[in-house]
Amino acid sequence: MSQADDSPAPSDARLAKQALREQLRLAKLDMTPDERAEQSALICRRIVESSLWRSSQAILLYSPLTYEVNVNLLIEKGLSDAKIVSLPRFLSKSDRYAPYVIRQSGDVADGSFGVSEPSADCVELESNQLDLVIVPGVGFDALGARLGRGGGHYDRLLQGLTATICGVCFRQQVLPRVPEEAHDIKMDCIITPDGWLTGGPD
Repeated sequence: MSQADDSPAPSDARLAKQALREQLRLAKLDMTPDERAEQSALICRRIVESSLWRSSQAILLYSPLTYEVNVNLLIEKGLSDAKIVSLPRFLSKSDRYAPYVIRQSGDVADGSFGVSEPSADCVELESNQLDLVIVPGVGFDALGARLGRGGGHYDRLLQGLTATICGVCFRQQVLPRVPEEAHDIKMDCIITPDGWLTGGPD
């Protein structure tokens, strides 16, 4: 995991990111529910079959929004494999996300920004205990750059982690190049329905 380098001027990068978010928003709207489900299942299968998954004990996943890669299969698989499964929970006092452990798929409640989060009785997991972090995004490129939703929350969550950071994306979310700013965190690897876009372990 590393921060961006060789970045364009911040204002230029921000404007370019905004344009790409709108472009990719329209591309995702064109995807049918069946297409999203098919691509999500392929991505989950490739991850589960990888040595990266097998060697990881503590994993941070996420509660997928409608137009994100659905990783609920990974949540269920992680729980059935007796892995330590955590999801991000927003801490309003510090304006950041932190990983909280779930024991079963029902350990979630409505949270911030319309995203399901671990319920109040779940326990925070120290970030240095994580082995693998699965990250959604609006777009990715083959150099490991990620385009987020614009709030910077994931960049703050990922800052300083020693875990492997793995981005997941639909075919429609692969970009020739993602504009980068100094605070952006690069992915160690990115997986699509067709295989590893960059940094695959196998």
